[in-house]
Amino acid sequence: MNRMSRVFGLVTLVLVASVLLVGCNDKKAQEVTSGTSGNAAAEALKNYDYKKLSYALGLSAGQYIAHEEIKLEYDEFKRGLEDAVKKTPNMTDEEIQELMRNYMMTRMDAIATANSAAGKRFFDSIAKQEGVQRDSSGLHYKLIEEGDGVQPTDSSSVLMNYKARFINGEEFDSNGEEPVLIDLRRVIQGWTIGIPKLKQGTKATLYIPAELAYGARGRDQVPANATLIFDVELVKVMTPADVEEYTKKMESKAAQTK
Repeated sequence: MNRMSRVFGLVTLVLVASVLLVGCNDKKAQEVTSGTSGNAAAEALKNYDYKKLSYALGLSAGQYIAHEEIKLEYDEFKRGLEDAVKKTPNMTDEEIQELMRNYMMTRMDAIATANSAAGKRFFDSIAKQEGVQRDSSGLHYKLIEEGDGVQPTDSSSVLMNYKARFINGEEFDSNGEEPVLIDLRRVIQGWTIGIPKLKQGTKATLYIPAELAYGARGRDQVPANATLIFDVELVKVMTPADVEEYTKKMESKAAQTK
């Protein structure tokens, strides 16, 4: 399931649940539980705090609406909820899905275009900064503290510390407290190209254009055509024996925490 499908499924679930609960007042709860007054679960449902739950569902829907930058027409939104409760919708399910799908695609295209333009401006600006080097692939990088150890190849396994951020400074990922084992054959191109330029012990910043990262599709929290910045430290270039030892160590540690 791709990102858009997951998001579409989530908002559909939230909005449907909101619709159902907006119309679920005490009278309807009594109808559901009629003839089952001795049932504790039915009594719990009847006396549930629907006001609070309805508010929580409204918040969930509102958070999605805000995140997706939907310019909500509140009167129409309310009318849609009421029509759904009354079972008198002015759109079919297929029309609803198509409309929402179209909005998502339109928004994604707008984000991708804006990110491409922002990335170009960003690389134009850092190209003038002292110490920033450019690879023929389009990768830019800057050595912060150069090590004197061995240098990996593009097929090496390495032990790394890293922090990832967008060009606006927002951090979106990091390895946490301990260095992480990374196979350079199984990462974004920007890493496969950039990390072999560093010697063991080096700290550097990689400026990775979208085409060497997650491209026009994006990934999870990374939007389409996003330029990425990684502050990295190459802790160790690993031999096969090092990898085996490290893997056993991590497995043993994980077993102890269970």
